[in-house]
Amino acid sequence: MKQTHFDMVALIAAPPEDVYAVLADYRHGHPHILPKKYISQFQVESGGQGAGTVLRYRVRILGFERARQALVAEPEPGRLLVEHETPSSLVTTYAVTPANNGLQAHVQIAAHWEPARTLLGKLEQAFYPSLLRQMFTYELETLAKVVGKKKSVAGSR
Repeated sequence: MKQTHFDMVALIAAPPEDVYAVLADYRHGHPHILPKKYISQFQVESGGQGAGTVLRYRVRILGFERARQALVAEPEPGRLLVEHETPSSLVTTYAVTPANNGLQAHVQIAAHWEPARTLLGKLEQAFYPSLLRQMFTYELETLAKVVGKKKSVAGSR
């Protein structure tokens, strides 16, 4: 199966450096924006601030709960965080860019994954976009509450 992609964007009424600081802080910031309905037992195994952070958590999707681990990369410090999840092929990115002369932040959360070549993979392709929409909407709205007021949230596939 081909790689699948889903993303959502928001314009948040806070400086981009404040937004990025919450996202990159995996001990005291990022855990507070995660939807507890889907993600539990979130732990930092090592690191905790941006690149090199190793995460362990449980994901509850489609009625199944699975243990996951993720390694965080920071290809563009201050702008781009990338979480590589194992044992799945899921890669989640958080991109933050300045908007309105740095008074606001344009935030994009994107997920890329290779669905399994099984019935479960077909279910992932069918249902993940809806689930990710719920998860990313929650994350963006909560992030906006943490750092400022949300201007708008929009989605795409």
